Amino acid sequence: MSTSLKVLKGGVKLGSSQVLIQGFSFIRNVIIARLISPADFGIAALFAMTFSLLEMMSNLAQERLLIQAEDGDETRLQDTVHFLQATRGMTNAFIIFVVAGFVARLFGVPQATWAFRCVALIPLLRGLSHTDVYRVQRHLRFGPAIAVDVTASIVVTLIAAPLALWFRNYAAMLWILVAQVVVSVIVTHIAAERPYRWKYDRLYLKRVMSFGWPLLINGVLLYLIFEGDRLTIGAGNRLFHVNTYSLTDLGVYSVAFAITMGPAMLIGNVSGALFLPVLSSVQNVREQFHKRYYICSQIVSLVASMIAVPFIISGGWVVTLIYGKKYEGAAAFIGWLACMWALRTVRQSPTIASMALGDTKNAMYSNIARAATFGAVLVVAATGHSLSWIAACGFFGELIALAVCVTRLQMVHSVPAMLFVRPFAIAAASMLIAAVTMSLGISSYGYLALLVATGILVLASIGGMLYFFPSLRRNVMSVVSRQESTMTA
Repeated sequence: MSTSLKVLKGGVKLGSSQVLIQGFSFIRNVIIARLISPADFGIAALFAMTFSLLEMMSNLAQERLLIQAEDGDETRLQDTVHFLQATRGMTNAFIIFVVAGFVARLFGVPQATWAFRCVALIPLLRGLSHTDVYRVQRHLRFGPAIAVDVTASIVVTLIAAPLALWFRNYAAMLWILVAQVVVSVIVTHIAAERPYRWKYDRLYLKRVMSFGWPLLINGVLLYLIFEGDRLTIGAGNRLFHVNTYSLTDLGVYSVAFAITMGPAMLIGNVSGALFLPVLSSVQNVREQFHKRYYICSQIVSLVASMIAVPFIISGGWVVTLIYGKKYEGAAAFIGWLACMWALRTVRQSPTIASMALGDTKNAMYSNIARAATFGAVLVVAATGHSLSWIAACGFFGELIALAVCVTRLQMVHSVPAMLFVRPFAIAAASMLIAAVTMSLGISSYGYLALLVATGILVLASIGGMLYFFPSLRRNVMSVVSRQESTMTA
């Protein structure tokens, strides 16, 4: 079986599991958003922002080292990773508990101080996870990781409605987050092949730090990227002494942010798990590396256009239909968020290619460029502009970051930029046409016109990718024919 075919088949398997995971996440958000107010949903979003701050600022990506390193199967290395991971979890939990009161007052919700303290349970428990589910991915074995994520998603989705009906406020989301971590940690130990141990090995610890320090800086940048805009919306009134945004605005923005982020996270999780071992295995065979990188770029560009176009054209209508009229304000900016996440999706390809070559600095440098636009977000908030301006800042930030990532990959590692640019051009063209279609006022013709336009542009995007890239077309047809053979056997 060809490598490209293995990539596509592996992508189908991982993609199917991620569809389930993101689907359950979407259902949970709908349940919570329907049963609590937008303001309470905004407070619930603050929990994730508080937890993410320390997690991203302390992320050394130890689990990725177990996949990328040639000696990633070494037991002592894994045990050292467990020790470092647990230490990180306890430290983050302590810090969150101590600063909970300050954070609650910063966002204007002192009554929720107790809830912010309970958020400390999340990093504490996550630090006790078993890393075997990541280690086996170096051998393209994704079953254990899939079992962890799917099981946790199913369990917390089942308890979402009872908790929301019981609390009827932000506390429901808090206990859903805690329950998800508890289930995930338990299943990582059940799925593990090796015993869970801690070891302190100075040499291995030094290797982890050497591999992860650029990603540590990258974590700070990622926080600004993922949470900076919502942090500004939530605390902007107290930071700039203006009354531009409310917790309701934060809730509406968070709903639009989450619904556009879901597909992007799906693709990011699949591509990260699948492409890193595929590219790492040929990191010293440059011709094969380029060929596989080209295929990866084609795949992510195709999928990015397929998920961005529907949101650009029909996103506002979809949010109102699913979440209710209290979230209809999302229509004004959801197109910008869709394009932003599409750019971040396609950036997975050059980022993972750099990491497969042992370069974790590329992600750091490109995210420095991306985070620089956070200054623009602050200016927008301080001057009282609408949420659309904040979303637009994110889009242009991702565009700059993508250019930096692709350019540096070519300059430092001699990987031709055109291997990425060619497939990306098709995706960019489809998003541009979708944006032009919306600007011409197609929404005034009703939801049927939106659905028809969405379907036509998605099919055109798929057709363009398959026409201009024959190898992708052949491999897609091979996967389809093999799937049909399996079903008829």
